[in-house]
Amino acid sequence: MSDLQRRVDRSTAWVAAASGVLGVLDVLSTLIVLQLWVTTANFGTATIAAALMPLIDRLGGLALSGALVREHEPDDAALSSVFWLGLGAAVVVLAVLVAARPLIALGFGEPVVGDLVIAFGFRLVVQNVGLVPDALMKKELRYRELSLVRVASNFCDVGTKLGLAFASVHGAPELAIWCFVLGPVAGSCAYAIGVQLRHPWRPRLAFRRDVAARAARFTAAVQGGDFLYYAYTNADYLVVGAWFGDAALGAYRLAYELVLDVVRLLSLITAEVAFPTFVKLAGDTREVAAQLVRFTRQNLIVIAPFLVLVVVEADDLLSLLYPPLPPAAATAARILAVTGGLRTMSYIVPPMLAGLGDVRRVVAYQAIAAVALPAAFVLAVVVAPGAGFVAVAVAWSVGYPIAFASLLAMALPRAQLAAGAYGRALAGVVACAAVAMAAGWAVRLALPEIAWLRAAACAAAVVGSYGLLLARIEGVTPAGVVRSLRAPASPG
Repeated sequence: MSDLQRRVDRSTAWVAAASGVLGVLDVLSTLIVLQLWVTTANFGTATIAAALMPLIDRLGGLALSGALVREHEPDDAALSSVFWLGLGAAVVVLAVLVAARPLIALGFGEPVVGDLVIAFGFRLVVQNVGLVPDALMKKELRYRELSLVRVASNFCDVGTKLGLAFASVHGAPELAIWCFVLGPVAGSCAYAIGVQLRHPWRPRLAFRRDVAARAARFTAAVQGGDFLYYAYTNADYLVVGAWFGDAALGAYRLAYELVLDVVRLLSLITAEVAFPTFVKLAGDTREVAAQLVRFTRQNLIVIAPFLVLVVVEADDLLSLLYPPLPPAAATAARILAVTGGLRTMSYIVPPMLAGLGDVRRVVAYQAIAAVALPAAFVLAVVVAPGAGFVAVAVAWSVGYPIAFASLLAMALPRAQLAAGAYGRALAGVVACAAVAMAAGWAVRLALPEIAWLRAAACAAAVVGSYGLLLARIEGVTPAGVVRSLRAPASPG
């Protein structure tokens, strides 16, 4: 095993551990807040503003971190140039949001949404404190320290969210909505301070136009793709809220978060490390193809049993985790789990293309998705309004395969990897998941309708059968999953 692969493995392990902690904290804090203090309608209103947060991040120059990762041995003047570029972009975005506050409130029909969005804009300015240290640590694959800072900052996020939610029922009801926004703001500020403490850096009064222009071009392409990504991945929230109201949006979001948010969080464990890894591998096509297969298998092996369990036990899982939800939430979760399989694989490819300097193909893929999915969402609710937000979940399963097929068509030739070889590398995992699903359904049908009992028994059946099949078909034992994922993979 090469030194780079060992560093990649260690980085992935640290990101996985941090993501696990963050995921548990996020689920528990949301569960506590919704069970004790905040209504799903408040949650739905906050979702409208939260849907805009990723777009604001990208407009504010957050993607400049990637430009620094790609920069070859930047000096202090180059780093300062990118810092001032990012700070200027953040200040401009904040000013625009303040000016547009009345229009934002009018457009969404909720005056508080304009204020929430401005809070996100302020967060952008503060985040620039950690822009350069974050990029330099990622470039060096120092994910152990980055992961520890992430966990510490998430405690700030969760503590703020819980404190404000508690205060909302003790004399400050307006904080019921603000807790979902000020929590992430506090966490982001803590992260910026934390990376500065781990890798201190101060800007100089220097600005190199060539470095800034190069960073701006790369960032504009990445931001264009990210803008399109967050537009189509949040368009369903806007459609559900506009057609069916805040309560339906809150229920749909909980179903979505049970599936696609978990898929995103687990997939980003690998995707976080993928970009700097592919930057280092650029020029070695064989290693790029092998690493693409290795990363994709890693994601699929970890996430497949979770998706199977959701398909089998969505209703019981939702009833155990959240306040009473309509039956449509479980139906939506099951449908979204099918899409989740493709989403799992898709998170690895854009970092590969960006790391190889081919951001244009990423933007093209995101553009296809940004047309196909929102159109599918709107068409679904117009054609089948009686289905409620389940129609939007169905639209995901129809629109996303189109975008995913276009992504593979552009990416596999770039890695000189045949589609058949790519499919064969994943086929065994998919087969194991299919058999595990059958085992889970068999156990579910044999048990009485007791939520905790069925959920626990089905989880055991799914994970057990899946692990045994992995050992038989793929040569992966439950105790040796990590070692297997580290083994060299052949592109076929």
